[in-house]
Amino acid sequence: MISESTAAVVNSPEPTKDQLGERLRTARERARLSTRDVAARAGVSAGFISQLENGKRGASVGVLKRISTAVGISVADLLSDEAPASRPVLRAHQRPVLSSDGGLQKLLLSRPPIQQLEVYEGTFEVGGSTGAEAYAHDNAQELFYVLSGHVQISIGEENHILGPRDSIEYLSSIPHRAVNIGATEAQAIWITSHFTPPQDLNPFTAPAPAHQTSGTSS
Repeated sequence: MISESTAAVVNSPEPTKDQLGERLRTARERARLSTRDVAARAGVSAGFISQLENGKRGASVGVLKRISTAVGISVADLLSDEAPASRPVLRAHQRPVLSSDGGLQKLLLSRPPIQQLEVYEGTFEVGGSTGAEAYAHDNAQELFYVLSGHVQISIGEENHILGPRDSIEYLSSIPHRAVNIGATEAQAIWITSHFTPPQDLNPFTAPAPAHQTSGTSS
């Protein structure tokens, strides 16, 4: 089971945590899953899911990806409040921020994806990383592009050192980890393309199946 106590937290302007929890609950109930079902799929406890849905805690980048995959949506769906058909300017101060205890701050650059595209910009402190351990998530292709600094990225058994304007592609289902090995801050961009586009472009407003009941168990 993934560690919950050391998780990076979602630090977005209020009431983002409450909104994230509401969206997660909506997506979970639409998928007719209990909190125990989602917890088992994501590798966390049912209590963790309940606290997240109630806006009482954040979640790590890796855990949040696993939870969103478990309920059939993307992280962008959880963090952004615009429907996919709408693409107004996303101002810098409006971006959801995911901060890691490991010295990494990630900004969500994209709004909810139409074709399951997610884009993040990250700033690594000196020695900062995506986490103590490599992690894998859902079924997607990722491109990691270094804007500045020097980052070592591990993908499975392979290790690569990337400098400014270097990039690498990999499958997100393979455990991977990135760490700033330079003497200054490093910046990078993640571009994630999911293989299976969503059937419902806006899972939060589409009508629920006629046979679905509102009494989903927790």
